[in-house]
Amino acid sequence: MKAHELLSSPAKWCQESPAEDGCGNKVPTFDPRAVKWCALAAIQKLYPPLEWEEAMNRVLRALSVSEKGINQLSKTDKACCLMEWNDDPNASFEEIRKVFVEADT
Repeated sequence: MKAHELLSSPAKWCQESPAEDGCGNKVPTFDPRAVKWCALAAIQKLYPPLEWEEAMNRVLRALSVSEKGINQLSKTDKACCLMEWNDDPNASFEEIRKVFVEADT
């Protein structure tokens, strides 16, 4: 499964939290009660830790970040970029999913 498959509908996506349970409570990414995930948490949930950075790189490329820019970012910086993108008040589920599909993530 890929992250875009996990985020298959708006009901599976959240903002301002890594994940949410069925009642809308904020929970950690790997909490067994989680039913919604943010963009970063979807990557973390579905890929082994050693593959997180490459998955983030693919998303950043799909967002038109240059290779030079990507190479200047630490793994933590990349995660922060994805969180900020996900949590932008103007972000939509459709945009997030479209970029994930384009990035084949």
